[in-house]
Amino acid sequence: MTEQYFEMLWDCAQCGAHDLLGTTHRHCPTCGAAQDPTRRRFPQPGQEIEAKGHRFVGADWACGYCESPNSAAAAFCGNCGAPKDGTKEVKLVQPDVPVSPAAPTPTPTNRAGFRWIKLLFALMLMGGALLAYLFFSQHEQRVQLVEKTWSRQIDVERYASVSGSDWCDALPAEAYQVTRTREQRSTRQVEAGQDCVDVRSDVGDGSFTKRRECSTRYRSEPVYDNKCSYRINRWQVARTERLDGGAALAPAWPRPVLGNSLLGGSGLGAERLGTRRENYRIKLLSAQGKNWTCDLNPDIWTRLSQGQSLALKVRGTGGADCASLITQP
Repeated sequence: MTEQYFEMLWDCAQCGAHDLLGTTHRHCPTCGAAQDPTRRRFPQPGQEIEAKGHRFVGADWACGYCESPNSAAAAFCGNCGAPKDGTKEVKLVQPDVPVSPAAPTPTPTNRAGFRWIKLLFALMLMGGALLAYLFFSQHEQRVQLVEKTWSRQIDVERYASVSGSDWCDALPAEAYQVTRTREQRSTRQVEAGQDCVDVRSDVGDGSFTKRRECSTRYRSEPVYDNKCSYRINRWQVARTERLDGGAALAPAWPRPVLGNSLLGGSGLGAERLGTRRENYRIKLLSAQGKNWTCDLNPDIWTRLSQGQSLALKVRGTGGADCASLITQP
């Protein structure tokens, strides 16, 4: 299929003639001035004029002497006779693009405002340095261990019937009393036509081509699936039993009495021991009356004695670095 060409438009800078045709009017029909390739432009969409009988041989070259555009097939300038050798092709007109909003007019620099900005920046730097010092600086403080406490907990789990809900294709094998409902699970993109635009391209000889470019338009469509509600037997935390003590009482675990022991550890209502948790804490007091609490691992907690004098590292913010107690003799 033969490509179709349309006329670019240009305006004469000499006499002001408008909407001259790029391939038909190589010179202004009013005053005879040579066409200025830098003044070429696309016509308004829908007002294109076909360049009938036009044959594209290449982009024009600009004469190095009079700057007139000449056909790529011409060896000499049709306006002044200068040779083609060493000349460059004319600059192509770019497709129409949305006009960017005008940039705001610069306002005179406010020197007083600039000084305030510098001062604010300096204050921010000083504040940042102060915070860094408070968080990362440390000093050593002599403290006394005034209290030791411990806590141990055990979860008791019961085998019980609980409710659950899943998409039916992920239904657990042990589920029972299953009911199904229809619910939206996701969305999918489906074709909903095409969006098409005309793309115009300057070919550089006073004409342009036009092609249609289309992209598929999509819309979201809900996808439905079966949702299953069910009952299932699972181990659940029924209660938590706890023991607390201090330095005078050795840490021990609670001894829960398990219910339904006659079931042999299986069947609904049976109970078993679950997760165990323990905490070991000390309270520290300085001669100035400041106090801190630290949670320690069992070995360190056992090694320290109530009433013992310790060296504690304290941060600039006042918080204790409990890890510093690990190195205590």
